[in-house]
Amino acid sequence: MSKRLVSMAAVTGVAVASVVLGPVTAAGAAPIVCEPGYKHATWTQVSKAWKITHAKQINIPDGGTGTHTKTALYRDTVTSGREVTSGASYSASWVISSLDANVSGTLSKAGEKTKEKNETVTINFNKPGTYVVFAGVKKVSGYYKAKTCNSSGTGWTKTGYGKARSWTVPAEGGVKCTESPKKGTAKRAAKDGYC
Repeated sequence: MSKRLVSMAAVTGVAVASVVLGPVTAAGAAPIVCEPGYKHATWTQVSKAWKITHAKQINIPDGGTGTHTKTALYRDTVTSGREVTSGASYSASWVISSLDANVSGTLSKAGEKTKEKNETVTINFNKPGTYVVFAGVKKVSGYYKAKTCNSSGTGWTKTGYGKARSWTVPAEGGVKCTESPKKGTAKRAAKDGYC
């Protein structure tokens, strides 16, 4: 009889212990806040502006109007990539992909460059005067703060900071130096830089 009571007490003790310990363990678990391994970037000071990569000033005399092919000389390069300011380093490809999603554009891949040789531009010069023939791209840049979700999904680690740049929307053409192109256009950037 005493053996039976001892056995029941032991079973009861285990049962009570499991009931008490179960809720305590669940209450002590950290909440899930992100998907393990997920990378996230926050972007600030994102800008989009025309960058003239090729340009040449052309003087069209009386009788010289019409469609002509002219050479725009190489002036500058835009390279798609990223700089690391501090903290963890994230791949240039991932950073550019994140910037692409942020601006809803189709940015050039990390490591790509604009052309570094002279460009031929065909344009109709309809009046005598001084023109600039040009080629350029819309340069996109911004500053990022990146982070990675830890393996348990309970917080963020590997914070990194930096700057990235790429480009989209290539353009070419000509602008007469007496024109007043709209601000924010490739023509305006060419006139401001080379007239």
